[in-house]
Amino acid sequence: MADARPDGRRRRGADTRRALVRAAVDVVVAHGFDRLTLRQVADRAGASAAAATYHFGTVDALLEAVVVELERDAVARLGELTRRARSGELTLLDACTAYLADLLGPRRPVFLTMLELRVRVARGHGGATGPHGTEPDPMPDPEPDAALIDLIQDHVGNRERARELFAGVFGLSALAVFAPAPPTEHELRARMARLLAGAGLPTDDDRDETRHGPRPETRRRTRRPRPETQEDRFP
Repeated sequence: MADARPDGRRRRGADTRRALVRAAVDVVVAHGFDRLTLRQVADRAGASAAAATYHFGTVDALLEAVVVELERDAVARLGELTRRARSGELTLLDACTAYLADLLGPRRPVFLTMLELRVRVARGHGGATGPHGTEPDPMPDPEPDAALIDLIQDHVGNRERARELFAGVFGLSALAVFAPAPPTEHELRARMARLLAGAGLPTDDDRDETRHGPRPETRRRTRRPRPETQEDRFP
């Protein structure tokens, strides 16, 4: 009979690693990462400092794992939005507005953390493994927002145009997250509608027409974007 002890140790090791990463996410979102220590994370995870050092070796290696964890969560959320849009439950405008409202509402601290960590990783901070050669978490998908880009591509028919439009959506979120007063969902929807219209996409709400057919007295038109005014810009 095969000895099950190695498998048991691997499972416990994987559980400890996951607990350390989740604890690091909590600490970084709440307090930032400038003073993050492996001991602080280990205490929060209920693990030993030695375990944190074994699995990650350095704070930078731990932060890389945090990036992966946050990206996985973002991918899952985007996947649900795109599923609802493709089923006809949401329009493209609905999905993009919900994406922004989520980033800038309850998940604002997480979004700020993701922005900071992306910049940090892009600058080359981080380590690949712990001192004992423990397996690193796979690096984030180079296109972690692919689900929303796929959805936009369904409407524009071209991957490069979809990426450009998504860059506008993400840029809008990055601008808004630093505004002194967070924008309302109504304001986000209005800005998103103008962005889609600028790309030649319809911005009317499709749901009534999907369910009941086009309105007999009007013909659906694509709105032309109006020039942006100072009032449109987030403070």
